[in-house]
Amino acid sequence: LDATLDRAQSTAVFRVFQELLTNVARHSAASRVQVVFDRSDDCYVLSVSDDGKGITREDVDDPASLGIIGMRERLRPLHGTIEFRQRRPRGTTVRVTVPAW
Repeated sequence: LDATLDRAQSTAVFRVFQELLTNVARHSAASRVQVVFDRSDDCYVLSVSDDGKGITREDVDDPASLGIIGMRERLRPLHGTIEFRQRRPRGTTVRVTVPAW
């Protein structure tokens, strides 16, 4: 993988990655975490999946979820996105996408 992110991109993606791992440790009760970082077409994609209890739509949309709000705010200036998906039968996958400039 030729990952050449600029300083702002690499800092934002790293901080989001830290927050995701913190959330897994604090909330998920997971025993396994899988991390994939790749370049897909014209963007970088970070995917963090766990086998924990799973995140609910209410958790994702909760205005008191400051960690999620903070991750979205970090990605906004980079035109990045973050998506949360429940995995079946258990777990969560979070996909972070940042355009490659």
